[in-house]
Amino acid sequence: MSEWITDRLPTAEDATQRGYVWTSFDGRAILCSYEQIAQGEPWQQIQMPAPYVKPKRWMVRWDANAYRWYIVSNYDGPSVATLLLDADALATAQRICDIFNEVMP
Repeated sequence: MSEWITDRLPTAEDATQRGYVWTSFDGRAILCSYEQIAQGEPWQQIQMPAPYVKPKRWMVRWDANAYRWYIVSNYDGPSVATLLLDADALATAQRICDIFNEVMP
């Protein structure tokens, strides 16, 4: 939710586990107990962030000059595998890369 709510009071379901919502005080957003919000006072839910997804270590890269696929490390960059597959074999190259990510995360 990205907009302030003023047409209703927050409920326990709107608040965090400890009972907090955002409210506005002197133009700043502050945490406040949902029970202390008065009718008409602006408030917002505190949204849970999206789960962290660890970046994959291995990526597929196409080298148009050499006309081949490479599997490279996302961390240090050097290629670890050169795949002698043509440009249409992206699905095969990606599956090999996925296997790298499964066995060498």
